[in-house]
Amino acid sequence: MHVASGDLRDRAMVMTLLAATQPWAVVHLAASPRGPGADPWGALADDLTMAGALLTAVAEHAAGAPVLIAGSAAQYGMAHGAPLREGDALVPTSAYGAAKCVLERACTTAALNGGLRVIWARSFNHVGPGQGPDAPVGQWARALAGAERHGIATLRTGALDVVRDFLDVRDVADAYLALVRSPAEGPVNVCSGEPTALRDLALLLIELADAEIALERDPALERPLDPPVVVGDPARLRALTGWTPRFDLADSVGELLGACRAALAADAAEVPL
Repeated sequence: MHVASGDLRDRAMVMTLLAATQPWAVVHLAASPRGPGADPWGALADDLTMAGALLTAVAEHAAGAPVLIAGSAAQYGMAHGAPLREGDALVPTSAYGAAKCVLERACTTAALNGGLRVIWARSFNHVGPGQGPDAPVGQWARALAGAERHGIATLRTGALDVVRDFLDVRDVADAYLALVRSPAEGPVNVCSGEPTALRDLALLLIELADAEIALERDPALERPLDPPVVVGDPARLRALTGWTPRFDLADSVGELLGACRAALAADAAEVPL
């Protein structure tokens, strides 16, 4: 396995990298940062540039290699409550989801991708050790790990009645590897198919915490457009690969909290007396 480093917008660098490695498969996970105040058009332009450089280089130096690119459940937008299939309408409500739709169309079009076999992984919500604070569950786990050390008694959240489809990040990685070893091409949902309310995850974290914690809903943390139910149908993924998840959601959440505790302990140990 080769992990690439460098600026994927640099076409010459990407071409040199592919010529040197000549991979049997490529998993493309890089994306432009999308923090508060980020320019969505600039991020989309960067994503297209990176994908174009990579696909061009693969077509030149490893034409038989499948290329898996990470998409998102955000492409489905408000969804419709039932498990989502790959043929369902893509009506994104966020700039991120819209950008992923544009990128999918470009990367899966033979006239642009050089006739490569491109797998577009429409990945649903991830969870697990190492998750950052940009995701609600990761943010809550860090807050609760801090509460255990500093005595903060309230966990503030946005809406908790929304339902999502979660997979441990290690199961996601296994699914990606299974897909590049399969005959898959085009969009494939990477999901559990199991509905989970955010409230259940918040309560699970509170149950695992070594502190008395109260939940408090903060309207400032709510999204203006938040689909009530976004759950995927993993039937195509399983038919193509035989993949099934290995990690229980409760264990994933517990390991995430444990990793946050360890990170805080390490930070505290580095503070000079």
